[in-house]
Amino acid sequence: MRWWKRHKAKASSESSPVVRRLVRGVVWLAVLAAAAAGSWYGMRRLEPYVTGRAGGSGMEMEKVRTVRVAFTELPDWMPRPLARDVALSLVPSRAKFTDEDLAANVYKLAAANPHIATVFRVSKRLTADPNTALVEIDCRFRMPVARIDLTSNKIYELGQPRDYVYVDREGVRLPAADVPQWMIQAPPAPGQTKGRWYFYRDGDPLPTGYRAAGVHYITIRGVKAAPPAVGRVWEGQDVQDGLRLVSLMLTRSYANQITTVDVRNDGGRISRFEPQLRLYAQVGDGPATDIRFGRFAAPGGGDYEVAPEVKMSYLDDYFLEHGNRLAGLNSYIDLQYDQLIYSVN
Repeated sequence: MRWWKRHKAKASSESSPVVRRLVRGVVWLAVLAAAAAGSWYGMRRLEPYVTGRAGGSGMEMEKVRTVRVAFTELPDWMPRPLARDVALSLVPSRAKFTDEDLAANVYKLAAANPHIATVFRVSKRLTADPNTALVEIDCRFRMPVARIDLTSNKIYELGQPRDYVYVDREGVRLPAADVPQWMIQAPPAPGQTKGRWYFYRDGDPLPTGYRAAGVHYITIRGVKAAPPAVGRVWEGQDVQDGLRLVSLMLTRSYANQITTVDVRNDGGRISRFEPQLRLYAQVGDGPATDIRFGRFAAPGGGDYEVAPEVKMSYLDDYFLEHGNRLAGLNSYIDLQYDQLIYSVN
């Protein structure tokens, strides 16, 4: 019995280094497995945004001579020639389909493009044409919603052209030459009452046999700060207040009657006794109506200023009660008080 205990203790003592090595090996295997799992998870998280999966054999990929960029979806307001120009600008120089960084490079170019607000996903794939491959981009474009008059504080001679800069809802400056200026309505499809509108830039060829209408942009007048570079946000509270008011107008059926948002007195910088924000409504060359909006009430309540939702309800009611017209019926409409006030003509 004593011999067995001594033998067991000796065997245990001699085998302890082996056991320790085995334990260390198991621990290292566990660490490597965890690292591999983390790497796989990271790649899976990145894949929805940028992926370079080819979906073809190496021989098929080597045949590709042309890489083309296309968008998964285009907004209705975007001129198709503009979409083609933007897509061409996103093809990297000397692009190769076999380049592992192709999708990532296209992603960087798209994210820096002034027409693109957000890039959701970039992927590449082979097409039915063995010589052509496709890089697809899922993104959100910057829609022009207003133009800012850079010369609104100057005196004009009749017929003198004005200088405008176009911005999106966030105040990002857009390339003026690429902003849609004309729209044409196609005949309605079977079973529909209205046809789709197609948009065009100045200089784009217009289809013959159709009458083109000008795209209406509300003008923001009286901005204090100088314009930024294309693709940059226009700084200044007056720009943001003006765009906030434009956004409220764009959801209304009378948006085409609103010609101007005047922000010259934003913050009361000219006179604290005058409305800080004004709108002007006009139809054609008819008389304009001064719509006195005032200012936006401070968030959180406790402000004596009428809430913007109430002001817009005043304007909605006026529009309906006056035969779907805002312009030319009264010299002014005042939205600043507990009830709607307008001039007696």
